[in-house]
Amino acid sequence: NFSDPFDLPDMDRAVERIQRAVKSGDRILVWGDFDVDGQTASALLVSALKNHGATVSYHIPDREREGHGISLEVLTEFLDGDQSPAILLTCDTGIAAHDAIALANARGVEVIVTDHHNLPDELPPALANINPRRLPPDHPMGGLPGVGVAYQLIYALTGAHAPMLELLDMVALGIVADVAPQTGDTRALLQLGLIRLNTDPRPGIAALIELAGINPTQISEEQIGFALAPRLNALGRLSDAAEGVELLLSNDLSQARIKAVGVEQLNAYRKLLTEAVFGAAKSQIEADQKLLEVPILILGAETWNPGVVGIVANRLVDAYSRPVILFGGGEQGAPILKGSARSTGGIDITAAITRSAPPLAKRFL
Repeated sequence: NFSDPFDLPDMDRAVERIQRAVKSGDRILVWGDFDVDGQTASALLVSALKNHGATVSYHIPDREREGHGISLEVLTEFLDGDQSPAILLTCDTGIAAHDAIALANARGVEVIVTDHHNLPDELPPALANINPRRLPPDHPMGGLPGVGVAYQLIYALTGAHAPMLELLDMVALGIVADVAPQTGDTRALLQLGLIRLNTDPRPGIAALIELAGINPTQISEEQIGFALAPRLNALGRLSDAAEGVELLLSNDLSQARIKAVGVEQLNAYRKLLTEAVFGAAKSQIEADQKLLEVPILILGAETWNPGVVGIVANRLVDAYSRPVILFGGGEQGAPILKGSARSTGGIDITAAITRSAPPLAKRFL
């Protein structure tokens, strides 16, 4: 059983505005994120909206230049361009983007946020803020990741009476990659998505399955989590995650195979970098055992690629049973390092960092 997508607050506003946009030809700009959840959510919205008759384009932030969220500088470039959108539609991001949404509003652009991250103290001034965290804690949709929220928007928009199977292979990828809780609608979507992956995956996913050497009829959450998702994540960590969206949108298997080869090569490079940083981090610890006398491990080096420090932090959490924050090199020539934090059970590392931050920095956390 699936929940009514209109249970999500502001869903009716979003559907009504998109329907008007389709009729009038208003441009819609989908703004996603560079992880697998963001890539799959972006591809799902772009493909489904185009099939629904919408005029749609998309943007995936560059991890190195923009970071997570909506960059004011890049958003301004879109608003100043010849193809300025009438609607900014976010996925897997946006719920705390107050300044960016205010800028869009000031320029006459309406904003629809679809996100699943923690709610800020005050919601941004968007036309619609669709986020399952606004539901009661026990609601079956409460644990949806970004791609699940995007799916529910399309489900509501099309008025479908049965699950849209052609989208569920992407939904399954995003659910597992984002480690979403397997309850309620999330679990049901994954179950149907696994069936789709094993029977009729889209060309881009089929090409990834081929190169990963996976049995195409035995795809489980394990194959997604340890083989498919890391390959797409490598794009966001080390290159351009928009290439992952293009792969997911590909309708031609031959072209998808060419794109998938590039993903495979980048993933191999990601493994080499990860091993190098992990080895360097362990060397730092071995050289200074005092690092283990405190309950949190904080390491860094300018030479460490910031795209892989999160992966290494996860491995160090497992190895040393404590929260880890790793820092890697920032932009070339800049004195600022970029870090990733990972935690162990029962310790909210985000809350700990927020409590430790100076007042000015807290607005960015």
